[in-house]
Amino acid sequence: MDRLNGNKTYNLVTDPVCGMKVSSDSPFSFVHNQREYRFCSDKCRSLFQQEPELFLSMQNERQMLFEQERTRSLKKMADQITHEIRNPLTSIGGFARRILKNLPDDAPDREYMKRVIEDVERLEQMVNRIVRFESEQLTLEKTDLSALIQEIVDMFDVLLRGNRITLKLSLEELPEIFLDRAKMKSALSNIIKNAIEAMEGAERILTISTHLVSDEVLISISDTGKGIPTDKIKYIFDPFFTSKIYGPGLGLSFVKEVVQAHNGVIEVKSTPGRGTTFKVKIPAGKEARG
Repeated sequence: MDRLNGNKTYNLVTDPVCGMKVSSDSPFSFVHNQREYRFCSDKCRSLFQQEPELFLSMQNERQMLFEQERTRSLKKMADQITHEIRNPLTSIGGFARRILKNLPDDAPDREYMKRVIEDVERLEQMVNRIVRFESEQLTLEKTDLSALIQEIVDMFDVLLRGNRITLKLSLEELPEIFLDRAKMKSALSNIIKNAIEAMEGAERILTISTHLVSDEVLISISDTGKGIPTDKIKYIFDPFFTSKIYGPGLGLSFVKEVVQAHNGVIEVKSTPGRGTTFKVKIPAGKEARG
């Protein structure tokens, strides 16, 4: 977050102790594990110096709770929008199809009505996707995540070769974890499909890896595509957010829903013109919210 003060722009960072936003040039700083942290006061800095890992863990928990609450609020808004537009969409689609059926074959308005029907069907699919996800419980089964990713990659083999994309795959042998296999497959497929579509330049490399880090399974998916503008990246998981790179709709919102339903976390880092990396962390020993 940036703040303009006179002619100078200040980058704001989070104090890991109290959670306040502070300037990146705050005089209260401390380096831990080769990373510099900024604080709002000397008291916060002193507390952090005593138990840095404790406060970093608390900061991660705060961020996770904030993201979950934000997701719940956005989902509630999306549910309300879905409820409000579902019946009018049905009426519009029905009337449009009736008008098209009664138009002469050479009527110039036939193409316009076809376009209306196509747009209505696209919106109906979006609405149905929300309703379907909300109404379904997770169906958990023990899953080899690396094997599942290999299955997804095989599914995209023709598309990867057709787009001249080099695949770099590094899949560790992982313990089986409880997942909704179908939903997780759909979520990860969505990320990979987006990565493929984002790559248009000469260098097209898709890198996918899995690792076991402490008690978490880490999935990393990187592309060398267009990247996401800095001012847009924080909105990409919002329902109905439209991106020139990842398009309109509910794709990444659905991905985040699936990951969070498995008590997981999804992170994204991107550099415009160089590419994007999605990281999904799933607890290895904790069952999802079935």
